Amino acid sequence: MSKSGKVISWRGPFGFAEMENGNLVYIHTSEIDEGKLRIGLTVNFDTEEVDGHGGKLKGTNVSGEAVLAKGAKLTDEERAADKERIGAIKEASKEANKKDFDPVFEKVSKLNKHNKVQLVHRLIKDLGLGSLEKPQEKRRDPTQAGGATYTKAEFIEFYGPKKGINMWNLSSGKKGGKRAPKKTKKSE
Repeated sequence: MSKSGKVISWRGPFGFAEMENGNLVYIHTSEIDEGKLRIGLTVNFDTEEVDGHGGKLKGTNVSGEAVLAKGAKLTDEERAADKERIGAIKEASKEANKKDFDPVFEKVSKLNKHNKVQLVHRLIKDLGLGSLEKPQEKRRDPTQAGGATYTKAEFIEFYGPKKGINMWNLSSGKKGGKRAPKKTKKSE
């Protein structure tokens, strides 16, 4: 079943169209015979889910007024209309962002640096974009054969606070809480 949407971006080999229900559809240049899409105009397409991307949609069999065939040239009037349409879209986007985000920005700007960092970490996690937290370092336990590795918390849990920290430091090659000096060749 053919669907339609308005082209909202085009960046070289790909772009996005927004359907009336708000869903974004990824469109690759290979679906328009290596042509281009004109921003702000309507495009027709079939959709299919992209494997491994959580139900995101890809446009196929793309056609419509927004399609500019490979090698086709715009007239001066079309170029001027595109420029005007893109300017209007950018302006509308700025206004929408002002209305939607000013109250949020005002609240965030009052947070201290630590709370801002926590907020960013939480947003990234909530949006499913991964994590900014560093992966916990793991080290080999020098008393065990077999090569199993453990985090600092696991050393402390197993050996207790004092001995756990000592074992953690031992496992890194530290002596007396400091790293052993590197052996260097003296240049003559």
